[in-house]
Amino acid sequence: MKNLAIFTAVTAIAATSVLHAEAIPASAAGVWTQSSSGKELVLVPRIKLQPNVGVSYGTSLGGTAGYGSPTRTTIVTEPASMQVARSMTLEIGKDGRFTWKIAKRHAEKEGCSMTTTQVKHGRISQEGGKTIFAVENGTESFESSCGRQGGSKLAQTSEQYDVQIGGGRMVLQSGATRWTFLRG
Repeated sequence: MKNLAIFTAVTAIAATSVLHAEAIPASAAGVWTQSSSGKELVLVPRIKLQPNVGVSYGTSLGGTAGYGSPTRTTIVTEPASMQVARSMTLEIGKDGRFTWKIAKRHAEKEGCSMTTTQVKHGRISQEGGKTIFAVENGTESFESSCGRQGGSKLAQTSEQYDVQIGGGRMVLQSGATRWTFLRG
């Protein structure tokens, strides 16, 4: 009996969410493209000298004075502001399904560049004046001009934007992020 009550409550919440979601405007359907270049935060590896407190399992790269040294050298990943060339293609179906391809290119180190590509698949809906991109699956890959490469699957997530469509343009805005797409 308790399980039936929980099932009924969950079903009611799901039905309410579906009823409040609005259909996307027909003008959003189609292929949209965006291209830009500017400063963005990029995660980069850095070599840091850190205090050696207790026993640590950090990567030792030398440069410390051995056992009992007051410091250790580690590799950390942190955001850095870099010049990034970005290009995006957003394909939106009349049923609200989308495929969003994002390619970013930036310097990796002297003489090398890094290209990161994300491909997101999901469904668009509108709720409370916001457009929600529910990412159901996708991939992210990277390739360095110096030979490194790799990839992984994207987790399910959702992204929320204010969207304005008109004059062959679609503007997506969320906080400080503002992208202008042109109909492709």
